[in-house]
Amino acid sequence: MNMKTMNKIFMALLIGVMTTGCDDLMDLEPQASISDVVALSSPSNVQTAIVGGYAALTGGDTWAGSYVYLTDIYAASVDEIFFNGTFIQPREVNNKAILTTNSFISGYWGSSYNVINRANNVLDALDVFGNDTAGASKAEAEAKFLRAAAYYNLITVFGKAYNDGNPGSNPGVPLILTPTRVVDETLQVPRNTVAEVYAQIISDLQGAKADLLGANVSGFYANTFVASAMLARVHLVMGNYAAAGAEADRVISSGRYGLFGDITDNYARSANGAETIFAVQNTATAFSNNMAVFYAPLPYGRADIQVLDAHLTNYESGDERAMLFAVTGRGRMTMKYASSDASVDPRRRNITLIRLAEMHLIRAEASVRTGSSIGGVAPLVEINAIRTRAGLSPLESVTLDDVLKERRNELMFEGLLLTDLKRLQGSTTSQTRLSIPWNDNALVFPIPDREMKVNANLTQNPGYGS
Repeated sequence: MNMKTMNKIFMALLIGVMTTGCDDLMDLEPQASISDVVALSSPSNVQTAIVGGYAALTGGDTWAGSYVYLTDIYAASVDEIFFNGTFIQPREVNNKAILTTNSFISGYWGSSYNVINRANNVLDALDVFGNDTAGASKAEAEAKFLRAAAYYNLITVFGKAYNDGNPGSNPGVPLILTPTRVVDETLQVPRNTVAEVYAQIISDLQGAKADLLGANVSGFYANTFVASAMLARVHLVMGNYAAAGAEADRVISSGRYGLFGDITDNYARSANGAETIFAVQNTATAFSNNMAVFYAPLPYGRADIQVLDAHLTNYESGDERAMLFAVTGRGRMTMKYASSDASVDPRRRNITLIRLAEMHLIRAEASVRTGSSIGGVAPLVEINAIRTRAGLSPLESVTLDDVLKERRNELMFEGLLLTDLKRLQGSTTSQTRLSIPWNDNALVFPIPDREMKVNANLTQNPGYGS
């Protein structure tokens, strides 16, 4: 590779850093490199790198922001959610008309590979633990969890759904499993298949699940049950219902978690609680909360994502989840990332990313689909627990439609709408199209333009040019 080409690659990477989303710009490094500030030459430095990996995974361009709100406005029908902010990039996502130069999408991609590269560097440095096999095993598990989470959130938007065509031949995203420390020809990697990416995600999560048995239950780091919860999500998306139900059951049956008596206790929290499985840990002085920035009303949020009247028709009369909204001068806002107390800055609150109610809903769906009672609990019991908590009367029997309705109403605005739309083969709408089916090319993100320019081995998704 000549110097001119190298300079182009370097400049493209720098531009990618400068044009990512509106938050945490200074934390982003070129996605193909890792900082030399912290040499991974000791266990303490490896731990520092792991902390950095978690911070990157839960940043504004990743799980604590773009992974949730971009996918939600992408999947929602035009009569349910409307992005009314001044940023053009999320508006493109909301309209299902994304340009390949969209900087929010580039930030999503680049920040994800930043996490992956941090994880790969940790995995490459395990020898520094010497005879401390327990320390090495835990570090390996942490890194695998980080890598799996980043790859899952990449494949669900940049690749076709697992149930769309042949995952063994459909292009996914590049699998990079070794550290990238220099910008050279090794970055010219093609896209792996959707099936290959999912297989790597499952392998990493299974490794994390096995080696995080003694890890903390609630806090900054993942633990064995967080890995199981992620496995439940992944298996559900793949249509592996028995496996999804088994992983959800493992989390529930651990006895480490419990449903809050009041659903509002899940939101605007300053600390984890009984229902919290995994959350971003914000403090009064150190916080990154793009969920509050885009969803919360003024003065702390931008109030950019408006919830329209049609969305409220999804709820039964008396459903307390229909009360989790506030009507403001900017429109109706969800209060899942805000607070009814105007003196509370929601940007400084934790962001719940996985909670126990989701596990109950996964186990119930898996039981209905497999005709069983996974964990010895009938799906009717689980659904009625969710309904009762929401102020609704219990059902006398339960169907798959009942389960899916409770899932949507319970988990709306929590980043699961797009994957559910696709696995359930639904449809959505935009301002220019009355129906966009689940497998439409418009519901797959474009590979960012800057990636296409520096990597000749990448192929673009259909509908976005070559």
